[in-house]
Amino acid sequence: MKRVISALLVCVLLVASVFVMASCGKMLSGKYELDAVVGGKTYDFSGNKVTITYELLGLEKSVEGTYKIADDEDGKTTITFTFDAEEEDADDFAGEFSFSEGEEDGVKYIKIGGIKYTKAD
Repeated sequence: MKRVISALLVCVLLVASVFVMASCGKMLSGKYELDAVVGGKTYDFSGNKVTITYELLGLEKSVEGTYKIADDEDGKTTITFTFDAEEEDADDFAGEFSFSEGEEDGVKYIKIGGIKYTKAD
């Protein structure tokens, strides 16, 4: 009887592990920058959290929220940003955008909404 219960518990744990691993989506790590002559924007990813820092009228501001990378119905990869309602200017960054990533000349990059951000050192 003990062997049956032990075997059953092991099976349940294995199935639970499969579901946990399947629910994990693509995650980013580190800071990605947009180099611009005027202003600029950085995305700092850690786990499922993101901090977007940007320049507005000469002042540096930032918003914090979460993100999720997934494939849409057409099979295209998208990134969705979600922010608390209290975050000032968060509406400018919230929503679903096209997403891709790659490497050029040894420098990693991501593209969000068609705009290229390079990984900071």
